[in-house]
Amino acid sequence: MSKKDNLKFKKRIKAQIMQEVNRFEREPSFTPKAEKAIVSPVVSAKPQENHSPTVVPTSAPSVLPTNSSNLVRADLKKSAIIIGSIIVLIVAIYFVDNKTGFLLKTSSHLFKFLHINA
Repeated sequence: MSKKDNLKFKKRIKAQIMQEVNRFEREPSFTPKAEKAIVSPVVSAKPQENHSPTVVPTSAPSVLPTNSSNLVRADLKKSAIIIGSIIVLIVAIYFVDNKTGFLLKTSSHLFKFLHINA
């Protein structure tokens, strides 16, 4: 395929995808479909002349898709909780270090253990 034809092909595919996306955006959200019936033959030991299939009703999945903004909101809430807890931890360590000198002692022991000369 030549470059010119390849570009036309890509543009046509992109236009089709955009049409589908626009169509899905205009349609209402997921609506559950009516129950589907599965037709299965009746298996019996005796042969019958009137062999009619049985109908077994099944229901469509009732799981509704979640709204993407709700997912984003939940992720932002989790991130805020994590960031807040890190800030509280740092502030608590700061005040404990001011009273006890804990960080300086711990860091000097760590440097000796790892043989780091600063």
